[in-house]
Parts: sequence; C-alpha cells; structure tokens
Amino acid sequence: MADDTAKGPVEAELRVVGGDGYTVWLSTDGGLVASAPLGGLSPPEELTKLFDRGVADTDRAQAGEQLYTALLGGDLAPHWAALRTAAAPSHRVLRIRLEISPPELRPLPWELLRDRNQWLWRRPELRWRRGVADRSEAPDVVRELGPLRVLVVVCNPPHDDRVLAEQELAVISGALERSPGLTHLEVLDAPRDAAELSRRIDRLRPHVVHFIGHGMPRPGSGSPVLAFVPAEGGADDWELAAESIADLTTWKPMLVVINACHAGKADPADWIGGMAQAFLDAQTRAVVSMQDDVASDAAVDFSAKFYEELGASRPLDDAVAAARSELARRVPATGAWALPVLLTSSAPDQVLPVDRLPPPGTSLTDAEKCRWYMDLGRFVGRSDERRRAWWALDDPTRTPNGTDRPVLVIGGHSQTNSARTGKSWLTNWCLITWFLRGHRVVSVNLAARLRPGPGIPDSLPRTQHKDWLSALRLIRQEATSPTQLCRLPDAAFGHFNAVLNHLVGAATLPPDELEPAEDDWQQFDDEIGDPYDKRKTGIMDAFLDALRTAAAGQPLVLALDQAENLMPGAFTDVLYQGLIRPVAYDHGAPLRLIVVAPDAWLSGKLPETDAHMLGRVSVDDFDSAQFMRLARAYAFRLGVPPDEQIEAVLESIQKTLTPHFGVETFERLTDILPVWCAARARTVLR
Repeated sequence: MADDTAKGPVEAELRVVGGDGYTVWLSTDGGLVASAPLGGLSPPEELTKLFDRGVADTDRAQAGEQLYTALLGGDLAPHWAALRTAAAPSHRVLRIRLEISPPELRPLPWELLRDRNQWLWRRPELRWRRGVADRSEAPDVVRELGPLRVLVVVCNPPHDDRVLAEQELAVISGALERSPGLTHLEVLDAPRDAAELSRRIDRLRPHVVHFIGHGMPRPGSGSPVLAFVPAEGGADDWELAAESIADLTTWKPMLVVINACHAGKADPADWIGGMAQAFLDAQTRAVVSMQDDVASDAAVDFSAKFYEELGASRPLDDAVAAARSELARRVPATGAWALPVLLTSSAPDQVLPVDRLPPPGTSLTDAEKCRWYMDLGRFVGRSDERRRAWWALDDPTRTPNGTDRPVLVIGGHSQTNSARTGKSWLTNWCLITWFLRGHRVVSVNLAARLRPGPGIPDSLPRTQHKDWLSALRLIRQEATSPTQLCRLPDAAFGHFNAVLNHLVGAATLPPDELEPAEDDWQQFDDEIGDPYDKRKTGIMDAFLDALRTAAAGQPLVLALDQAENLMPGAFTDVLYQGLIRPVAYDHGAPLRLIVVAPDAWLSGKLPETDAHMLGRVSVDDFDSAQFMRLARAYAFRLGVPPDEQIEAVLESIQKTLTPHFGVETFERLTDILPVWCAARARTVLR
C-alpha cells in the first residue's frame, strides 16, 4: 500500500451559493460529496459586531457554534465527519477552501466556526482559507528565483500608533532579514499620492506588498479605503479606494497583506466584499487582511509570527495558521486570532512560487558556515543600495535575465569621517544573493597577506600596497582557498602559471603550447623587453582565461574587496586594462567582477569613457532620522527586541546625534549594552 503520510494535503471545498435560499456544496479532491441547505443564522448586523470591545468570548463561542451548525450541521454533518476521520489516521492535513458567493454573507466571521468546544480554524490538522477556485495551474504562472521581494507601505498612522507601526516594521525586518539573501525588504513611508505608490510597486515588482495603517469605509458609500497621511509637508491626505485597485499598477503582487482595521469588511450592499476582494480581483493571488479593528500590539504579534513562517518558506495557509495560534496565546479571550482573513485564488503553496537555487554541488548550509554570512545577520538598512547593487549584475526584472554591465564598482564615503561605511557588508550581501540565484561567488580581500606556495621561501616584501603581480597571485590564492563558498579548482590556473613562469623573466612570448605548471614565484623583471613589451598583456590574458576556465560556462562573480590596498598604477595601468575593462565589455563572459574601495581612492581611476559599462553604487553614513528604526531592526536581528528601558536609552542617544551617524555605531552600542553584548556572544558561539 502507498504511504499516505507522504502524500500532500486532502483538498476540500465548501461553497455557499445563493438562489432560492442558500445552499452549501461540499467537495473533496475535485469531486462533489454532498449538498445541503444553509442553516439559520442571526442577522448579519449582530454577527459582525462580535469583535467589538466588551463582547465576551462566550458570545463569540455561541456565534461560532451557530455558524458551524448552519454550514456543516444537518445533512452535511456525517460527510464532514467522514472527511476528517479519513484524513486523521494518515496524518494528512485537511485543507479547506471556503467560498461564499452571496455578498451579504461574506462579512460574517466564518473564522469563528466552533464545534464540540473546538475552534475549527485553530485546529492543527485543518488549514482554512476563503477564496475562489485555484488559478495556480494557469500556463502563465511560473516559478522564479528569489530572493523574496517585500515592500512595506507605512500609511503614516496617527501619532499614538506610530511607535507600534515602527515595531511592526522591526519585527517584519527581524523575521525576514535574519537569514541573508532569502528576502529583500524595502519600506515606503507615507506615499504622497497613488502615483508614487504605483511607481514604487512597479519599480521593485514585489512578491509581497504589506500595508501598515488604517482602513475605513468611505463616508456615505461604505466602500472601503486605505487612508494615507503623506510625510511631506504640503501634500494632502488621500485615500486608496477598493475600486481603484484594478488600475493601480502594471505589476501584480502575488500576496498583499493589509494589516489595518476594517480593511477586510465592507458594507453588505457592496458585493466586492472589501479591499481584500478588490486586490484578488486585480489578479493578486492571495490577500491577508483584518475583518475588524485589530489592536496595534496584536498586529505586531501577527506580523512577527506570520513572517517568521513565511521566511522559512512555509505555505501561506500554514503561516496564517501559525500566526492565529500565536495571537490566541498572546492575547487570549479577545477573539483577535479570528480577525485575519486569508483570501486566495491560488493554492496556498503556489501563491509565492519563489525558489532558491544554489550552484550545483552547493547548498544554503554551505553558506551558513561562512563567517561573513553570519555577520550579515546584523546588516541593517541600505535597501536601495542593496537593490541597485544586486540588480546591476543580475536584474531579476529583465527577460531573459542578464546584464549589460558585468562589472560593479562599490564605493563608500563617510560624512562623519568614519573608517567604515558598510561596503564589505553590502558586497557580501550581494554575493549570497547571487549564490542563491545559481551564481558561483568568490570573495577576495586584497588586504590579505600573500603566502608563497609550498617549498617557496617567504621572502616576499611586506608592503601595504600590492603590485599588479602580487594582486593576481593573491586572487588565485584566495579563490582556491578551502574557506571559499565556491572554491575554484587549482587546476584552472595551471596554464596561467606556465605562462607566468615564462614571461616574468623572458623577453619573448611563450610558445603556443605550454604544459600546466606550478608557480615558480619569480618576480617580474621590468628591465627586459622593449617599449612595446606585451608580456604583461600576455600574463593578464592568461589570467582571464584561467578565470573563464574555472567558471566552466556558469556565471561566476569575483569580488575584489579593499582595492585601496593596490598600488594606484598597478590598478589603472595593468589590472584595469587587462582584467576589469575586458570583463566590462563582456570579453570575460560568464565572469562578473565587483571592485570595492572608498570613493576617494576610486576617484580618477575609472575612465569616464567606460562609465556607461560600469555599474556604480556608493554607500555613506546613515541619516540620523532613521536611527530608531535601524536600532530596532538591529535589536531584532540580535534576537532581543528592545524593551522600554532600551527604547529610552536609544531615544536619548538619538537626541545627541549629528545629521549622520556611522555604520559602526551599533557595534559600539553592543559593547556597552549588556543585553546586546550577550546576544552577540551567543551568535558568535553558534
């Protein structure tokens, strides 16, 4: 017999239709099981008040039993019981889609269904959702490579809720960005109008759009709207109405989360059914919204657990179920757990068809062993720079994916004269992102010490700045190191070594055929040759060939960090002309390069005539207005959300800041805040 435990969930559908009375249809795995009339219900205006302040949990329980009896009692009861019994022995999840066709029944709190003292939407073996028939098998639904792109839109709530909105943003960041490379998160604060909102969505093309704010019925019509209060002075408050959703954007997010009160509930006369239904009708695959007022702290708790599960690649209905359970535990006897409404038009595990695809022979586990990967867990902010740097070499919005700029230059400038600006963090975040998109990645720190090969005396000069040949040998040394995430094979450099051994001390070019060799570690003799000496060109060509050989036809990203450790002439006269420029003009395909150095060092070293072929991103100090947001995000990354005492300390520090603060600020705070220091130590020990 087949092992049922290895099978997927049992799929069931409950559909309520109108006509001559209401009828409930029960189907499973695509086949009709039974139908029966919908039982009697209290007036909708009574059932939709069950989440009002002062309503007892016992009242919600009684209403839940009434809803259950109407939906699944009577003639459907034995069929429902048989369905649950059949799934139980094999431990298969029973996934139920509830489709309510009559618009007057949609606002009812079906999430309160209760039978035999059990809240059915909280049962671990049941996965409930509302929605229409799945569109996930349509031919235009394709899977794509991550990271998961998330846009959080802060609607600028009233002042008393602003801190809680910031906390919600912090928990989302903490849940999604703790594992680098899996998610890219951007925040849009209080867009001034619908056009700005539309532009940002179409630019990022997010898989998930999350609204933090307030929803309400439009006065006089009951049609639901999201209210926006622009952050910029002079801009008028504005509303996003449900009927405007269809034409809002060209890009259609796969999932929309509306963590705002009233957003899921509309006037019963409005057959659209609310803001959530409007997004679904506009081709969004799923919407999570709130069917009534949700306290801000409950909204924070919901988002924390929901995105923790979503970030772990759980199916959408699993993530919502886990968040319900978390709300029931943290805010009991309030009914807050029943407020989230999951509305879908696709199977929950197909709503976000976003994959990670490390290069063959590697896995995410390999990345997690890298020291620089673990450090990235504390890399906060820089969302705009992350996107521009990542997309410079591998734009996911291009069809087919590709780039016209295989070279990216990452610079940095500090307004506070700090030694660090986060260039290396940004570089490493891009590397892990590309790695999870199928690129092999190699990181070379040009400040590292060059070590001669076995049996070679260590007589190399100890200089701060390296010449061009030392740079090539260091790249080879680091690229073939066992510590690399994607180690290049030593054999790939055999022909380069042979060419190098010949040309460092000979005035003539080598013969066409040379046997692979080990490096003899001779120094280059500039005294031989002629004014048109082609030896350096020959060595650089052989090195580029070695990298192409190592790439083996697959995308390979080579990052050259701390390039300021090179002699200026070695960079501009040899390495740029013989390595960087050929790759920029696609002569090194499929090789891609990142050059990382301070802006001041880069100035004048990159020819203006090649500017159109080089991607450029620069990072500087943080804006002090973002201090509290970034500090909360940093604390959540450490796993220690700030309490009132830490919040007070952080607020007092913000008051002392100049317009900008350096990237090292949070590391310094970690040294002096005991709870942060202990959390960092635990991370290091892991």
